[in-house]
Amino acid sequence: MFPILRLAFRNVLRNKGRAGFTVGAIGFAVLMTLLLGSFIVGLGNEMIDDVVKGKVGSLQVHRKGYDDVRENQPLDLDFAESGDVVAKVQAVPGVTGVSPRLVFSGLAANGSQSTMIIATGFDATAEYKVLPRANQFLVGKAVSGEVANGAVFGFDLATALELKGGTGGTIQAAAKSGQQNALDFELRGTQNNGNAFESKRTVSVPLKWAQELLGMPGRITELAVSTADREGIEDVAARIRTALGPDYEVQTWKQLRPNVDDVVNFQRLILGAICSIFLVIAIIGVINTMLMAVLERTREIGTMMAVGMRRARITELFLLEAAALALIGTGGGLGLSLTIILTIASKGGVPANAPGSTAIYHIIPAVPFGLLAPTILAAFLGTVLAGVYPSWRAARLNPVDALRSL
Repeated sequence: MFPILRLAFRNVLRNKGRAGFTVGAIGFAVLMTLLLGSFIVGLGNEMIDDVVKGKVGSLQVHRKGYDDVRENQPLDLDFAESGDVVAKVQAVPGVTGVSPRLVFSGLAANGSQSTMIIATGFDATAEYKVLPRANQFLVGKAVSGEVANGAVFGFDLATALELKGGTGGTIQAAAKSGQQNALDFELRGTQNNGNAFESKRTVSVPLKWAQELLGMPGRITELAVSTADREGIEDVAARIRTALGPDYEVQTWKQLRPNVDDVVNFQRLILGAICSIFLVIAIIGVINTMLMAVLERTREIGTMMAVGMRRARITELFLLEAAALALIGTGGGLGLSLTIILTIASKGGVPANAPGSTAIYHIIPAVPFGLLAPTILAAFLGTVLAGVYPSWRAARLNPVDALRSL
C-alpha cells in the first residue's frame, strides 16, 4: 500500500500548475464555506442571545390563557409574586434565575401631550440576573432600587414626549379593579435596540411602583426564567410544566419570538445552499484535473498494464491521487479559515446590523462542530468521488491502444 501511496503523491506533484489549481479550488470551497458559515452562525447566535439574554429570557411562565389575550396586557390572570409558583419554578433543575414581572398598558404624559405605552415592572436585581444584556443599548441609567419611580423609555418614545434624563411626567393606567390611577415618574434613561415598536412604545419601571399604580401589591402577571444552557431550554420547560400543572402555561423564546427562530432557520438554509455551490465548484475542478491526467498519461497507463499491474490497482492509484488532492486542499482551506476566524473573534468580532434592526451588534464568528465536520467530510468525500469516473476510465483503457497513443 505504501509504494502506491507514495506514487500517488508523486503523480500529483508532476503537474504543479494543474494540481495547484485543483487544490486551490478545494481549499477555496472549504475556506468560503467556513468563513461565511461562521458569520451566519455568529449572527444567529447574536440574535438569539439578544432575545434570550436581553428581552424575554429563555422562557416565560403565565397563567393559563394569558397568551390568547397577551396583546391586551391582562391583569386578571395574575398570581403571587412570592408564592408557590415562583418557588416551584426556582426548584426545577436547569433554572438559573427567575424574574417576577408585571406587564400593563397605559398612557405616558409630559404635562402637555400623552401617548399609549406598554410597560413592564420588574425587580432590578432579579431581572438583570435573568437578562444580563437587558441594558446593552441603554443610554443613561437603568431601572434600579435607588429611585423608586425611575423609568427607562424607548428612545423614540422619550423623544416624542420631549423627555430627557432627570425630567419626568405621569403614567396613567387602569388598575385591576378598573379604577384609573396615575403616578409620577422620573426618566432615568432610554433604550434604542433598533426595534421600532419597542423604541416607540415600551417603558420599564420598578415592580413595586407598578404594583402601587395598578393596585396589585405582591401580584405579578409573568415570570421570566433563565436556564443553564440554551440547548436544554425545551427540557427545562417540560419540567416546569410538570411542576406547575395545567393551570399555567410555559413558553420558550422560540414560541415568544417565532420570527427570530424563522430568521435563524432561514440563515441555515442559505448556508446549506452556499456549501453546495462551493462544493460543486471544487468537484468540477477535480474532475477536470483527473480527466486531463488520464489523457496525458495514456501511454504510462498502458505500460503499467503491460508489466502486469491490474486494472483495480490502476483505479486505486487514481483514487489515491484524488484523495491526495482532497487532503491537501481541505487541510489548507481549514487551516486558513480557522486562522482568520480565530483572529476576528479575538478582536471582538465585527459590527453589523441584524435583519430588521438598526442597532449595531458585534458579530463574533463561530464554527460549531455541526458545521465543521460536515464541511470537511463533504469536501474530502466529494473530491474523492469526483475521481471515480476518471479512475474507472483509466482502468478501462486497452493496453495495446494505450501504448500506441502519442
